[in-house]
Order: sequence, then C-alpha cells, then structure tokens
Amino acid sequence: MGLFDRRKGAQGSSRTRREDLDRLRAWSDARRGVEAYVEPITSTSRMTLLLVAGDGESTRTRIGSAGDAADFARKAGIPIYDTNRVGIPQRKRDYDVRVSKNGGVPPSSATFSSSGRASVAPPAARRSPAQQVAIETLSRLSGSEVTGEPTAEQLQRMLRLARARVHPDRTGGDRTDWDRLEQSARVLDLEL
Repeated sequence: MGLFDRRKGAQGSSRTRREDLDRLRAWSDARRGVEAYVEPITSTSRMTLLLVAGDGESTRTRIGSAGDAADFARKAGIPIYDTNRVGIPQRKRDYDVRVSKNGGVPPSSATFSSSGRASVAPPAARRSPAQQVAIETLSRLSGSEVTGEPTAEQLQRMLRLARARVHPDRTGGDRTDWDRLEQSARVLDLEL
C-alpha cells in the first residue's frame, strides 16, 4: 500500500451512510427555515453537510459527495449553498454564542400561533427602534415601498423579494446585504 493509498483509507469511504441521511431528514423535518450548507474537504476532515434552522440551531455530518448533499436537499425540499461562496450564516454563529452564554442550554424558541407561523408583529407605537430599522432595511433591499404599518404577510413578502435580489450566489448579490437581511428577519421574527 502506497502513501496515497493509506491517506485515502484514513479518510474512509466516500459514500454517505443511510443512517446519517435519516438523522438529517428527521432533524430538518422537526425545524423551520432549514437550509443546507456543503462544507468542502479540508486537510483534517471529509466533506460535511451543515443544516442550519431559521433560529440558528444546527447539525453537521460527513457526506460522501456534493452530489449526495444536493440529492438530500432536493428530496427534503430545502435550499442548499456552498460555504466557499456564501460562508456560514451569521444566525448560526449568534445561536452558538447564545448557547455558550447560557451554559450549553439552547435558548427558548419564539412563540408561534396554532398555524405554526410566528406571532403577528406589534403595532407601530410599540415597535422598537431596532424593528423600525429592520423594516427600513427590508424595504430598501426588496425595492418595496412601505406605506403605513406593514402586516406580517407584507414583511414576509418583502423578505422573499429581498432574498431573491441580494443572495450572494446571484449576479449582483452582496454578502453584506445578505447578512443585513438575515439580521433584519431575526429582529422582526420572520420565517427565514
């Protein structure tokens, strides 16, 4: 066995284990706003698939190939991104910081209505300055004009439009605007 053969053996099989995919599927089905991120092979680890929920909670597992990751995401109905192009989302890093500050206990999740949607936004008089800035950011990034107090549905529509316009994988997309968009969505408790 040559030097390169041993290294290949140390990396293990390039096939994705069925139980790993089943675990990922169960994890993504139990959470909202899940996105998949393919992390490339490094000198110390194999290719991995990172799943990040809308609140920033995440799970990671080794994956045999980018094709396996794409197949999984397609079957699960979730978007998939390459971390070499878009990086790891800020909401995951924020979640990890909150967990570490909380002694390893995950933060409590937001309150949702019986339909599974986030609770309706408070009236304008009760909106915080951070929420006002988030609404202005959504308006600017989506190209939509805000008249009066936007409803939760209007905010969600602006979020979808803005995501389509500023996504880093798209021509003219911008990573800085993408991070601002994600932060605004978290401030307004919108479904990512």
